[in-house]
Amino acid sequence: MQERALARSHQSVVNFELQEADSLADLLNQRFAPVRIEPFKSSDRFTMSGTYGVVAGIDFSRSAVKGEFKLIPQRHYDGVFFFFPTAGNMVFHQHRDSFASSPTAAVAADGMACRSVDFLSDHTFCGVVIDRPLLTGRLSVLLDRPIVEKPIFQPSIDMGSGGASALRSLVRCITSPEFGPQLNRASLTAERIREALVDLVLETWPNTHSDILHRPPPMIAPQHVKLALDFIHAHAELLPSGTELANLSGVSLRSLQAGFRRFVGVSIGAYQRQIRLERARADLFRNPTASIEIIALRWGFTNAGRFSRYFKAAYGLFPTELLRQKP
Repeated sequence: MQERALARSHQSVVNFELQEADSLADLLNQRFAPVRIEPFKSSDRFTMSGTYGVVAGIDFSRSAVKGEFKLIPQRHYDGVFFFFPTAGNMVFHQHRDSFASSPTAAVAADGMACRSVDFLSDHTFCGVVIDRPLLTGRLSVLLDRPIVEKPIFQPSIDMGSGGASALRSLVRCITSPEFGPQLNRASLTAERIREALVDLVLETWPNTHSDILHRPPPMIAPQHVKLALDFIHAHAELLPSGTELANLSGVSLRSLQAGFRRFVGVSIGAYQRQIRLERARADLFRNPTASIEIIALRWGFTNAGRFSRYFKAAYGLFPTELLRQKP
């Protein structure tokens, strides 16, 4: 498997102190998406201070907050927020579920699902925010295939677990007075830190790709699964339904679906899209001047815009960005 390093990028680590909630809203608006902040009590005095760092695709911080308030996103952000509290509590409301952080519970909040966050008491925490394309792009490298089912992280884990402790320790280190300022002058080190944070999150925080990342060498698939796989590989441009593949393999649709989940690790439809994306990517490399629309159609994607979004979700970058990176 050929690995590629995460792209080199500008980095910055600064100390900060905010004296009002509007300043926090401005910061989040500039980096992520517009938010509204509502204090629980009009008399509450808000302050926030600490160390904040950014390397393209990742933000990390060590912060202390005073005041109780609700943070309400006005537009969703395609990233995952990981929090490691040392004092105080936050409650995250996502679609139908709510979960709380505490000094004993670290949380992962999906920026696309978050409805609001309650800051309920004075608290301190370390945090890491990772853009989803960076997560899927790195997964694609580690697994040597496109990612057609986005990683979903377990909302809460025990702060005493090895992964949570390691992540918090790493953030504490890179935001320390001794280490943090050096990142402003050390671009190669910043790249390695960024890669270490992404890999540590993917490997230690339970998510929907954890089993695949830690899976032993693949088991031998039964004959009916192999027949379906062989057909998909030989006719990747076609779009047979699961029922048609099951008939071809001589089993029920339910048996074939179960076989794919157990021996391939994804659904039938997800695997078909994976193979079509792999073939389209290979075509882009072989024919860098070819029309993206024509390549998309060749591999069964009837809408070029949708193809580009699938490609971005699978590889962490758009087809046009891939071509610009090609030497």
